[in-house]
Amino acid sequence: MLNLFTRAAVFTSVGTVGLVVLTACGGGGTGGDADKDLQGEVASLTTPAAGGGSASPSADPDAGRPQIRLDSTQDEINRLFEAWTACLEEHGAEKKYKTDPNSPGVKACKGKEPLDPPELDPAKNPDYDDDVRIMVKCMNEHGIKSVVMEEGWGLEDGAGLNAPGYTESLTTCQVKAFGGDE
Repeated sequence: MLNLFTRAAVFTSVGTVGLVVLTACGGGGTGGDADKDLQGEVASLTTPAAGGGSASPSADPDAGRPQIRLDSTQDEINRLFEAWTACLEEHGAEKKYKTDPNSPGVKACKGKEPLDPPELDPAKNPDYDDDVRIMVKCMNEHGIKSVVMEEGWGLEDGAGLNAPGYTESLTTCQVKAFGGDE
Protein backbone atom coordinates (compact mmCIF):
# COMPACT_ATOMS: atom_id res chain seq x y z
CA MET A 1 0.00 0.00 0.00
CA LEU A 2 1.06 3.57 -0.54
CA ASN A 3 2.14 5.66 2.38
CA LEU A 4 0.43 8.96 3.20
CA PHE A 5 2.80 11.08 1.08
CA THR A 6 2.51 8.81 -1.95
CA ARG A 7 -1.28 8.78 -1.64
CA ALA A 8 -1.26 12.57 -1.52
CA ALA A 9 0.77 12.62 -4.73
CA VAL A 10 -1.72 10.27 -6.39
CA PHE A 11 -4.71 12.36 -5.34
CA THR A 12 -2.95 15.53 -6.48
CA SER A 13 -2.31 13.85 -9.81
CA VAL A 14 -5.98 12.89 -10.08
CA GLY A 15 -7.04 16.47 -9.33
CA THR A 16 -4.48 17.81 -11.75
CA VAL A 17 -5.83 15.65 -14.57
CA GLY A 18 -9.27 17.11 -14.02
CA LEU A 19 -7.91 20.64 -14.08
CA VAL A 20 -6.42 20.21 -17.51
CA VAL A 21 -9.77 19.39 -19.03
CA LEU A 22 -11.23 22.69 -18.00
CA THR A 23 -8.56 24.65 -19.78
CA ALA A 24 -9.01 22.71 -23.03
CA CYS A 25 -12.66 23.60 -23.27
CA GLY A 26 -12.15 27.33 -22.97
CA GLY A 27 -11.26 29.52 -25.85
CA GLY A 28 -12.41 32.06 -28.32
CA GLY A 29 -14.86 31.93 -31.17
CA THR A 30 -14.61 29.38 -33.91
CA GLY A 31 -16.34 31.27 -36.65
CA GLY A 32 -18.94 28.49 -36.81
CA ASP A 33 -22.73 28.62 -36.86
CA ALA A 34 -22.89 29.37 -33.13
CA ASP A 35 -20.86 32.54 -33.69
CA LYS A 36 -23.11 33.57 -36.59
CA ASP A 37 -26.18 33.15 -34.37
CA LEU A 38 -24.69 35.60 -31.87
CA GLN A 39 -23.79 38.33 -34.36
CA GLY A 40 -25.41 41.59 -33.39
CA GLU A 41 -25.89 40.50 -29.77
CA VAL A 42 -24.67 42.85 -27.07
CA ALA A 43 -23.50 41.70 -23.69
CA SER A 44 -25.02 43.47 -20.72
CA LEU A 45 -23.66 44.06 -17.26
CA THR A 46 -25.54 44.09 -14.01
CA THR A 47 -25.20 47.47 -12.38
CA PRO A 48 -25.08 47.99 -8.64
CA ALA A 49 -28.36 48.64 -6.91
CA ALA A 50 -29.17 52.09 -5.63
CA GLY A 51 -27.16 52.89 -2.54
CA GLY A 52 -23.97 51.30 -3.91
CA GLY A 53 -24.77 47.71 -2.91
CA SER A 54 -24.21 44.76 -5.18
CA ALA A 55 -27.16 43.73 -7.32
CA SER A 56 -26.60 40.03 -6.63
CA PRO A 57 -23.87 39.13 -4.17
CA SER A 58 -22.48 35.62 -4.64
CA ALA A 59 -22.83 33.30 -1.67
CA ASP A 60 -20.46 30.81 -3.32
CA PRO A 61 -16.85 31.45 -2.24
CA ASP A 62 -15.66 29.37 -5.22
CA ALA A 63 -17.53 31.40 -7.83
CA GLY A 64 -15.23 32.41 -10.66
CA ARG A 65 -12.41 30.02 -9.77
CA PRO A 66 -11.03 27.88 -12.61
CA GLN A 67 -12.69 24.46 -12.62
CA ILE A 68 -10.76 21.32 -13.51
CA ARG A 69 -12.81 18.87 -15.52
CA LEU A 70 -12.65 15.10 -15.53
CA ASP A 71 -11.26 15.03 -19.07
CA SER A 72 -8.67 17.80 -18.58
CA THR A 73 -5.24 16.96 -19.92
CA GLN A 74 -2.20 17.17 -17.70
CA ASP A 75 -0.94 20.17 -19.71
CA GLU A 76 -4.22 22.02 -19.12
CA ILE A 77 -4.12 21.28 -15.41
CA ASN A 78 -0.50 22.38 -15.22
CA ARG A 79 -1.34 25.71 -16.89
CA LEU A 80 -4.08 26.41 -14.35
CA PHE A 81 -1.81 25.62 -11.43
CA GLU A 82 1.03 27.64 -12.98
CA ALA A 83 -1.27 30.69 -13.19
CA TRP A 84 -2.21 30.28 -9.53
CA THR A 85 1.41 29.75 -8.49
CA ALA A 86 2.51 32.83 -10.47
CA CYS A 87 -0.13 34.88 -8.65
CA LEU A 88 1.10 33.59 -5.29
CA GLU A 89 4.66 34.52 -6.19
CA GLU A 90 3.57 37.98 -7.38
CA HIS A 91 1.96 38.52 -3.99
CA GLY A 92 4.99 37.34 -2.05
CA ALA A 93 3.60 34.02 -0.88
CA GLU A 94 6.39 31.58 -0.13
CA LYS A 95 5.79 27.90 -0.79
CA LYS A 96 5.37 27.13 2.88
CA TYR A 97 2.46 29.59 3.04
CA LYS A 98 0.53 28.39 -0.01
CA THR A 99 -1.82 26.34 2.11
CA ASP A 100 -2.15 28.90 4.91
CA PRO A 101 -5.56 30.51 4.29
CA ASN A 102 -4.51 33.57 6.31
CA SER A 103 -1.50 34.32 4.09
CA PRO A 104 -2.02 37.61 2.19
CA GLY A 105 -0.81 35.93 -1.01
CA VAL A 106 -3.27 33.07 -0.64
CA LYS A 107 -6.13 35.49 0.00
CA ALA A 108 -5.18 37.64 -2.99
CA CYS A 109 -4.99 34.63 -5.31
CA LYS A 110 -7.96 32.61 -4.04
CA GLY A 111 -9.90 33.34 -7.24
CA LYS A 112 -7.15 31.70 -9.33
CA GLU A 113 -6.79 28.53 -7.30
CA PRO A 114 -8.11 25.65 -9.43
CA LEU A 115 -11.01 23.59 -8.18
CA ASP A 116 -11.01 19.82 -8.52
CA PRO A 117 -13.85 18.32 -10.54
CA PRO A 118 -16.99 18.22 -8.39
CA GLU A 119 -17.47 14.56 -9.34
CA LEU A 120 -14.35 13.74 -7.29
CA ASP A 121 -15.82 15.27 -4.12
CA PRO A 122 -17.74 12.71 -2.05
CA ALA A 123 -19.86 15.50 -0.57
CA LYS A 124 -21.05 16.59 -4.04
CA ASN A 125 -21.27 13.20 -5.75
CA PRO A 126 -23.92 10.83 -4.35
CA ASP A 127 -22.47 7.97 -6.45
CA TYR A 128 -18.90 8.54 -5.28
CA ASP A 129 -18.37 5.11 -3.65
CA ASP A 130 -19.66 3.26 -6.73
CA ASP A 131 -17.57 5.52 -8.99
CA VAL A 132 -14.44 4.72 -6.95
CA ARG A 133 -14.99 0.99 -7.48
CA ILE A 134 -15.39 1.56 -11.24
CA MET A 135 -12.22 3.66 -11.24
CA VAL A 136 -10.17 0.96 -9.51
CA LYS A 137 -11.53 -1.74 -11.84
CA CYS A 138 -10.68 0.37 -14.90
CA MET A 139 -7.17 1.22 -13.70
CA ASN A 140 -6.47 -2.46 -12.96
CA GLU A 141 -7.75 -3.35 -16.45
CA HIS A 142 -5.19 -0.89 -17.83
CA GLY A 143 -2.40 -2.59 -15.86
CA ILE A 144 -2.18 0.09 -13.15
CA LYS A 145 -2.54 -1.82 -9.86
CA SER A 146 -5.08 0.17 -7.83
CA VAL A 147 -7.12 -0.40 -4.69
CA VAL A 148 -10.20 1.02 -2.99
CA MET A 149 -9.14 2.90 0.13
CA GLU A 150 -10.94 4.41 3.10
CA GLU A 151 -11.14 7.80 1.38
CA GLY A 152 -11.31 7.05 -2.33
CA TRP A 153 -8.82 5.01 -4.30
CA GLY A 154 -5.06 4.72 -4.58
CA LEU A 155 -2.25 2.86 -6.23
CA GLU A 156 -1.11 -0.44 -4.80
CA ASP A 157 2.42 0.98 -4.78
CA GLY A 158 4.28 4.03 -6.02
CA ALA A 159 5.58 2.23 -9.10
CA GLY A 160 2.17 2.71 -10.73
CA LEU A 161 2.89 6.41 -11.18
CA ASN A 162 5.68 5.49 -13.60
CA ALA A 163 3.79 2.76 -15.45
CA PRO A 164 3.58 3.21 -19.23
CA GLY A 165 0.33 4.95 -20.11
CA TYR A 166 -0.42 5.99 -16.52
CA THR A 167 -1.58 9.52 -17.36
CA GLU A 168 -3.75 8.38 -20.27
CA SER A 169 -5.24 5.55 -18.20
CA LEU A 170 -5.94 7.92 -15.34
CA THR A 171 -7.83 10.32 -17.59
CA THR A 172 -9.71 7.56 -19.42
CA CYS A 173 -10.73 5.78 -16.22
CA GLN A 174 -11.65 8.99 -14.42
CA VAL A 175 -14.02 10.00 -17.22
CA LYS A 176 -15.44 6.46 -17.37
CA ALA A 177 -15.92 6.11 -13.63
CA PHE A 178 -16.93 9.57 -12.47
CA GLY A 179 -18.45 10.78 -15.73
CA GLY A 180 -21.10 8.07 -15.66
CA ASP A 181 -19.86 6.37 -18.83
CA GLU A 182 -19.47 2.76 -17.75
